[in-house]
Amino acid sequence: MPAVMTLKNVVIGAMFGLAATGYGINMAHASVTTSPENHLLSTLKYVELEAEQGDKNMQLFLGRAYLEGTNGLRADPLKGMYWLKKAATDMPEVKTMIGDLFKNGRGLPRDNKQAVDWYTQAAAEGSVPAMIELGHFYASGAGTGKTDCANAIKWFKDAANAGSVDSKRNLVWLYATCSDEELRDGERALKMAKQIIHRVGANDAGDFDNLAAAYAACGEFTDAVKAQEMALSKLPKEENQRFNKFSQRLNLYKNNKTIYSASL
Repeated sequence: MPAVMTLKNVVIGAMFGLAATGYGINMAHASVTTSPENHLLSTLKYVELEAEQGDKNMQLFLGRAYLEGTNGLRADPLKGMYWLKKAATDMPEVKTMIGDLFKNGRGLPRDNKQAVDWYTQAAAEGSVPAMIELGHFYASGAGTGKTDCANAIKWFKDAANAGSVDSKRNLVWLYATCSDEELRDGERALKMAKQIIHRVGANDAGDFDNLAAAYAACGEFTDAVKAQEMALSKLPKEENQRFNKFSQRLNLYKNNKTIYSASL
């Protein structure tokens, strides 16, 4: 079996590079002269047999190869999904990958509902990237045109609890600007915004933009103006779009107005 195992390693290596080691593949003995494109079709029955017997790497390889029409295989989305679904069993990272494929329309039709379904499965199994994707999906109102603060907060909170600082930043914005008064919580937003700045340092323009929104949500407009001016001072000059947004917010705070838009 040594030659067969070498081919197996090379086939996976060609698809995933050294990142394949994350799935338990040892690339140390893979031949660099063997061309998988020249061998896959002749060994396809072996590869599919290994996949059917539960080899996750082979399932994942075949799924991507059929979706993308690579390594000598004709693109076949049905076969691609067949193998990816098998690979996804008990593998939240693969479920997240399938969600990405549906979200971006890569090898599969762009489909927000399918993407959310797969992200939700992955997030339930502990995938932090999937939690973050769900948070952005609900915060942006993708597919519905309306922000869903409750679900956005839920998933960003789960991701933040798992260590995602950016998700905690998103929570600050949501608590400070959500149009749903039952979910809007300026005091919580302000506490979290100060914690983030204390933790990561006072160098990020976005953190002060969040702090200003939190102050405004608490009705503390003088402090909101100061924080927003600090955000503007830290913003790189070439970021014209963000500069305009930050300036518009500053004018709101100067007129004692808050933001009612949870869009990130």
